[in-house]
Amino acid sequence: MNLTVFGIGYVGLVQAAVLAEVGHQVVCVDIDASKVERLNQGFVPIFEPGLESLVKENHAAGRIKFTTDAAAAVRHGEIQMIAVGTPP
Repeated sequence: MNLTVFGIGYVGLVQAAVLAEVGHQVVCVDIDASKVERLNQGFVPIFEPGLESLVKENHAAGRIKFTTDAAAAVRHGEIQMIAVGTPP
């Protein structure tokens, strides 16, 4: 299934990585262009046990993508998930 996750912080990134791991095609969108660029380069900005390998493996496999283009992300997803404004 094609899924979109808005917000790639603590909640959104973990959620997206797990969904990609079970086989979904996930597009993550965020307004922070530097965060998106770092994720596309393989840098995972938060620590959660096992998260870095999940993100890197699924990104390499093409199951998880990161963008700032909200319109493209909406077109991609059959389901839109919102994970913004979550407390640290």
